[in-house]
Amino acid sequence: MQQKNNSLYEMLIHIPVCTHANPINIVIISDKKELADEIAKYKEIHTEQFSSNEAIAKLTDIGENSLDVIIVDDKNMLSDPLFCGIAKRALTSKGVMSIKASSLTQDNAAATSELKALGEDFRIVMPYGFIDKDDNYSYAYLASNFYHPTADINLQRADLTDGFLYYNSDIAIASFVMPTYIRKQYLGLIKS
Repeated sequence: MQQKNNSLYEMLIHIPVCTHANPINIVIISDKKELADEIAKYKEIHTEQFSSNEAIAKLTDIGENSLDVIIVDDKNMLSDPLFCGIAKRALTSKGVMSIKASSLTQDNAAATSELKALGEDFRIVMPYGFIDKDDNYSYAYLASNFYHPTADINLQRADLTDGFLYYNSDIAIASFVMPTYIRKQYLGLIKS
């Protein structure tokens, strides 16, 4: 029996967790249990999870420089002008955030707005793509002020953690490859 492809959950969790050198404190902004199940594959990680409705208040309460990774399953968070600044404030200087994205090929206006919002607070803003459970191509962003997702990937964590159905170190690096027309269309907004 073929197992269900949970690529969205794996890519939102494992891209940032395997980019950060030592992720300990992680926040997941989502109501989906599957994201918590993915993070449970790692030992010694402290995780909090809350909904997008309470995200700004909870991130504000967490305080400055407290989080290593933030994972966001709601691209609409990027339409809140406060969100990126509050997320950056909550992350350590080496913190990493992944967030679900609009389609870079089918929703140019939304993707441009999302990239601009992230670019105001993060030095590295890179979209990545993957095949979702319905065989559609989906996108997410990785935002950071320190780690680069293809240069800083922790190969041991990426390849020796058990239980992946979709994710591996080759997929992680390949997911950041974009066609020339996308790179040209978002020139200056994709920051690597």
